[in-house]
Amino acid sequence: MENYKYIQDKLNNGKIVILDGANGSELEKRGAKMDRAGWCGPASITHPKILEDIHKDYIKAGAEVITTNTFSSARHVLEYSTFKDQTVAINEKAMECAISARNHFPDKKVAIAGSISLSLVADIVDGINDPAEFRDNMKLAQKTREVTEFTEESIREGSFNYNKILKNFNEQISIFKKYNIDLIILEMIINPSICKPAIDAALASGMPVWLGLSCGEESEAGDLLAFENSKMKFSETLTMINNDFDAVLLMHSETKNITKGLQEIKSEWNGHLGTYPHKGTYVRPNWNFDKNYTPEMYSENMQDWVNQGVRIIGSCCGMGPEYTYELKRSFS
Repeated sequence: MENYKYIQDKLNNGKIVILDGANGSELEKRGAKMDRAGWCGPASITHPKILEDIHKDYIKAGAEVITTNTFSSARHVLEYSTFKDQTVAINEKAMECAISARNHFPDKKVAIAGSISLSLVADIVDGINDPAEFRDNMKLAQKTREVTEFTEESIREGSFNYNKILKNFNEQISIFKKYNIDLIILEMIINPSICKPAIDAALASGMPVWLGLSCGEESEAGDLLAFENSKMKFSETLTMINNDFDAVLLMHSETKNITKGLQEIKSEWNGHLGTYPHKGTYVRPNWNFDKNYTPEMYSENMQDWVNQGVRIIGSCCGMGPEYTYELKRSFS
């Protein structure tokens, strides 16, 4: 835990910590094929050299925290792909790639964050039984994100299989512990109902946990909405914040919405604050890049968020090591 103590000490002293950038879109950019159900998760075993090189490039660029390629590697995601029998192997290879990359820089203090997310979900919504249907119908993912109530009745009815999802996340976390990963980063935590098992598993792990929230667009009334959910305000998702988290970050959200999102988070949280938005759009299973948004432009935006109190800075989908380098150059 020496590497994480270094991160903690920096944050406690009000210093900037550099988080890495995207794994998934960067894997795609470098030629790794994305899986329609598991997105970038299977790339850990199909393209491990590319993945390790990505981690190395982020460390070279100045990242002090790198994130494992496990965002979409939970069993309930991979079972809807052709890699359903390789869940453990995929997660373990992701650990090995991150650790091997860090070992190439023995003089640098780099923490490794194990990523878990309930964004790419499969069978937690009633009626999703056919893998092909899940892979081809984005409306099912939207339906999942708009679940608004988590109850014992919903578990019995099968519309939210809490125990199964919790077990799957505990499986991932046990692999994190096996490889002595430094912390857990919860990513795209977008809805209190559907994200409960991810939060419960992480907070029960005994590991440090960073909470990564995502926001959507503004409504016509001027309210910031939850991610891809027109039925819920972003402010309603803030009930997930509690003092058991080491940091709260606003991630995988449009840059234009970060300032307002951070303001709302700060109304509920006075601890360590971070942000790593995305740029571009996702059309399953590929990322459409925005080539007009330069690292320099991003660094200028980041200055505004640092002025709001952000101390953990990184980038998400559509932004690679060149953005990390510019953040390191500008904020070191």
